[in-house]
Amino acid sequence: MENILLIRLSSLGDIVLTTPAIRAVRAHFPHAYIAMLVAKQSAAVLRENPHLNEIILFDRLAKDKDIGEMLRIVRTLRQRKFDLTIDFQRKFRTEVLTYLSGARERVGKGNLCTIRVPEEGNKHATEHYFDLLRAVGIPAENRTLELFLAESERAAARRRFEVAGIIDARLKIGLFPGAGWKLREWMPERFAAIGDRLVQHFNAQVLIFGGQKEVTLVHTVANLMQAAAIPFAGNLQIRQLAACVEKCDVFLTNDTGPMHIAAAVGTPTVSLFGPGNHIRFQPLGSFHTTIRHDVPCSPCKQFTDKCQDNICMKRITVDEVWDSICQFFR
Repeated sequence: MENILLIRLSSLGDIVLTTPAIRAVRAHFPHAYIAMLVAKQSAAVLRENPHLNEIILFDRLAKDKDIGEMLRIVRTLRQRKFDLTIDFQRKFRTEVLTYLSGARERVGKGNLCTIRVPEEGNKHATEHYFDLLRAVGIPAENRTLELFLAESERAAARRRFEVAGIIDARLKIGLFPGAGWKLREWMPERFAAIGDRLVQHFNAQVLIFGGQKEVTLVHTVANLMQAAAIPFAGNLQIRQLAACVEKCDVFLTNDTGPMHIAAAVGTPTVSLFGPGNHIRFQPLGSFHTTIRHDVPCSPCKQFTDKCQDNICMKRITVDEVWDSICQFFR
C-alpha cells in the first residue's frame, strides 16, 4: 500500500479519537503516503501530526457541499491514486467518497466498500476504529490519544497565562462548563461551587474555558463564584485552547470535544456524562475519572430537545465531583 486515505469528517472529539488508529496505520506502513480527509472546521487538531503526510479539507459549511464541494474533493482524491481507504465516519457521504476515490480496497460499513465491517457491540470509539484496521491486517492495541503542539504554541500559552496573571507554580484547574448540546451541560452554579472550593481549600487558580458560543456561560460561572476566576472564552482557537489546557493540573469538563483534547495533551480529567454514551466516549486511563448516574433513558438521543428534566445531569452532585477532584491531590 503506497497511498492510503483515512476519512473522518466530524466532529472535533471524534477526530481526536482517531489518533490512535492513525498512529497504528503509520506503524504498519512506515513508508506509505497517508492522507486524511477531515472537516475544515475541525482539522486543526491534526496539524503537526507526524503520522500524516497530508490533511485534505472538506468544507462542511459550504453552500454547495452536496454537489460542488463533493466534486472538488472527488477530483482531489482521484489525483492522489489511493490504494486503500478506511472510512472511520461510516456514513453514506463518506462511503460514496471512498468509492469515487478510485481506491481498489475500501474499508467501511456500506455496500460500496470492498471490506465491510459492521459496528458491533457497545465499546469505546477507538475500538470501533481498530476493528476497521484489523480487518485489513493492521494490528492496533494502544488507545492513547495524541495531539501534537509546536513549541511556539506552548510559548504563546505561557505568555497568555502571564498576561492573565496566572502563576505557574500554583495549582491551575480548568473548567469547561459548555457542551455541543445544552442537555450535556452541568449546572453553572455547580461549576461555580466547585471553583470556590478549589480556591478555598487549595488556593487554586480557576480557569474557565469556552468557545465563541459560550462566552455568556463562561462569565455566568465566573460571576456566580465568590472567589476570583480567570475566564478564557471566545478568543481561543482549537490549538490555543489545547496549549492552555495542557498547562492545567486538572480539567473538569462536560462530555464535549475539549474533554478529548485534554486527554490528548495529557491533562487529567474529571468528565461529567449524562445523555452521552460513556462507554463509547469517556477518556481512558488511570488519570481520568468519569462521573455519571444510571437512569433509564441514558444514553439518549440528546441531539433533540425533547428531554424535559435533564435528570441525568442533575443527579451529579457537587460533593461527588469535589471528591473526584480531590483524589488527584491526596
